Amino acid sequence: MRAVRRETPDVWTLELEPGGHYDYLPGQYALVGVDHDRQVRAYTLSSTPGLSTGLSLTVRRIEQGIGSNWLTGQVQPGDTLRLSPAQGRFTPGHAPGDAYLFLAAGCGITPVMSMTRWLLSHRPEVHLTVLYHVRREQDVIFADEWRALVRQYPRQLTLHRLIREHGREHTQLSATLLAGLVPDIAARTVMSCGPESYMQSASLLASQLGVPSERIHSETFLPKNTPAVEAVPVDAPRHRIVLEPWGDRAEAVQGGNLLAALEAQGVPMIAACRSGDCGSCKLKVLSGDYRMGAQTALSAQELAEGWVLACCCSVEGDLVVSQG
Repeated sequence: MRAVRRETPDVWTLELEPGGHYDYLPGQYALVGVDHDRQVRAYTLSSTPGLSTGLSLTVRRIEQGIGSNWLTGQVQPGDTLRLSPAQGRFTPGHAPGDAYLFLAAGCGITPVMSMTRWLLSHRPEVHLTVLYHVRREQDVIFADEWRALVRQYPRQLTLHRLIREHGREHTQLSATLLAGLVPDIAARTVMSCGPESYMQSASLLASQLGVPSERIHSETFLPKNTPAVEAVPVDAPRHRIVLEPWGDRAEAVQGGNLLAALEAQGVPMIAACRSGDCGSCKLKVLSGDYRMGAQTALSAQELAEGWVLACCCSVEGDLVVSQG
């Protein structure tokens, strides 16, 4: 780590110097080893490829949060962090458009800033409108940079800072607010990031205002409130699982969860979201029967090649799987 910069009373940006070339797209995230690599957490890369010097992670310190407290309180310049390859489809490349509406709440602004820099620099014909919801003026992340970007790109960028302490009735996300601030919303690609309830509201309102479903996108590496797999009877038939190339072995009941079976046997697995969104637990099935639940983190090619998400994979027979 090269430096730490405080953005708000509870948000810090960690500036990193990668050990080699690091490929990523604006808006993507990485799984970060925290607490001396004892656990992993998903954090957005708030830097922008080709424009930023090095990499950066912008992290909100959460009470009782192991990862955020360790990153913002214990990690010092000169320390080393381990990052996975970049992941996620919350990027302009996966959400094309000629005009964008970015909706962000709190730390959800981090991928939006990464994408905004990139689009302003690489696609000058595209117009961006950003609606940024925060509770207090002091909670605005990247405040100085937003002011500079608005001055530098007055015809490409429109920013609305919706600060609750200035009056909830004027800032709460609603159809009236969106229609008033973004009258051409139906012609835009809409991308939202923030708490789950915020993103659900943003998607629903965009749809009600005429945005086609294929142009509505939200960040999805956060855990969902619903389980990824169904409960199965404990007396169901049992099946063997072999993890290649190391030969690790586990056992699962019929319909049991693949990730849970491997972890119960002590097999080290990276699994950040455990809901089928981040893709960190993907495995390739070499042989055997299985049933997949969520698969949004996998491409059509990966699905055709037999890749599965262990957190959302039900074991239906003996399996041989590989991590790559």
